[in-house]
Amino acid sequence: MEIYNTEEQQVEAIKRFFREHGLSMAAGILIGLGGLYGFREYQAAQLEAQEAQSAAYAALVDKAAAEGTDKKAWLTDAQKFIAEHKDSSYSHLTALMAAKEAVVLKDYATAEQQLEAVAKGSKVPEVIAVAQLRLARVQAEQAKYKEALATLGATMPAAFAAQQNELKGDVLLKTGDEAAALSAYKAAQAGAEAGKNPLLDVKLNELAHVAG
Repeated sequence: MEIYNTEEQQVEAIKRFFREHGLSMAAGILIGLGGLYGFREYQAAQLEAQEAQSAAYAALVDKAAAEGTDKKAWLTDAQKFIAEHKDSSYSHLTALMAAKEAVVLKDYATAEQQLEAVAKGSKVPEVIAVAQLRLARVQAEQAKYKEALATLGATMPAAFAAQQNELKGDVLLKTGDEAAALSAYKAAQAGAEAGKNPLLDVKLNELAHVAG
């Protein structure tokens, strides 16, 4: 390969390349360079947008945790953020937060709406699972046991199996089906880390009479 040691030689090499390969090749190179610079500008714009989104999300988190925050007003701000950044990871995290705040206000309809949106819109299995588990709790809180069990029937990552089965047991117990609840609790116990869930042991002990 020929090596050019000076700027003058490089310029001459470029001129010679243009003469040998014609203007069409030169135009292609210029278009390619334009695309490269355009892509870099696009990347810079994307990074700037992500940083702004991250800052706005952090501000919402801080405001939610601040003492004396008007939760209804915060929910309005959160919904605006979600609408502006639809389908982004930050919008899904904000929706999870909004659902939690809505439950505190006993606004279960809003909580369900937010959680359903995350469960349907997120592409992250773990985020979907968290939304589904919380949605099932909200549904059970409203005595929507059939809906809660349907929500818990969804496939979730293995790491959530114990929580999924325990919550299923809680819902089944509320319906009066102790045998099915016991079965769900046993499945939860089989998937849980030993000694990590003493509350589950209590639930199993309370249903000891069913096994007999």
